[in-house]
Amino acid sequence: MSERISTVLLSVPRGLHVLRYVGAKDMKRPPRVVIAGRPGFSEGVEFMFAPDAVDRTLARFGDCAVILAPHASVLLVTSIGQPQSVSPDVQLQLDPLDRDAKPANKDKEKAPAPAADRVKPAGVFAASGHVSQRGDVTADAAGWLGSPGSDNRIEGFSIAWIDSVKGLRLGYGCEMPGRGRHAARVPGQLVGTKGQATPITRVFFELNGSAASEYELVVAAAFGGELVPTRNGTKVELSGATGQEPLTALKVDLRALSPEATAVTSGLVVPGQETLGWKGLTPPTERSRVRVFRASSLGKPQ
Repeated sequence: MSERISTVLLSVPRGLHVLRYVGAKDMKRPPRVVIAGRPGFSEGVEFMFAPDAVDRTLARFGDCAVILAPHASVLLVTSIGQPQSVSPDVQLQLDPLDRDAKPANKDKEKAPAPAADRVKPAGVFAASGHVSQRGDVTADAAGWLGSPGSDNRIEGFSIAWIDSVKGLRLGYGCEMPGRGRHAARVPGQLVGTKGQATPITRVFFELNGSAASEYELVVAAAFGGELVPTRNGTKVELSGATGQEPLTALKVDLRALSPEATAVTSGLVVPGQETLGWKGLTPPTERSRVRVFRASSLGKPQ
């Protein structure tokens, strides 16, 4: 059975752009498309959606998102097929709206590297979130979001792929007093809150997909400034000693269970890399289901 969720990285030049949902293989039950910034490579990027749009989602043909990129950036574009969809394949079109937005085939500006205090951690996941007294932060070089010995609470967090693995899907979420459980619909989506002083008292993670048996998650966390035992497996839940302590630090890793299992990228592209005919996107494969056409590659209007 083919994957119903597929994510690719989209490189966006500096400027103002519009990303349009123009087509899908399944015209009767088109997939939803979720747009988010790639942690560490989309600082300052702003999005504008229609008033009735939910969770940065393009749900129908003709839906669009306006993207303001203060510098060359990288976005996460995720296609989510409906339960009865024939295929999750979609087609999007990226058009510049201002003079600063250079044509994709002439833009030599590379996406910025992460800031010095936001070194890309080793591994396949990038964690970011909102920490009380600190604001929005990303994981440090060791992969920790927050500090294990700190009392500053993590109020919300997201986990995105740095290098995705074929046949592997990540699910995660959290539990908050009075608000229940909040699960991410796609990798990179924030779970929890921002600036509402609501603690997270439990976190949960899960691996699914055809390759899930070949890998396990390794999750470390601190609640109330105290480390709890690290857990590993395809399903992991962590909380403090009483279940009431607030989350203060989090680290998520992926570990292969056999020598044959390797973290092979799927539908990803290194920022600044150009692929002939796709202008910064991986060419379509059997697992690359999101196609983004740029204005410069569509030819002149007939």
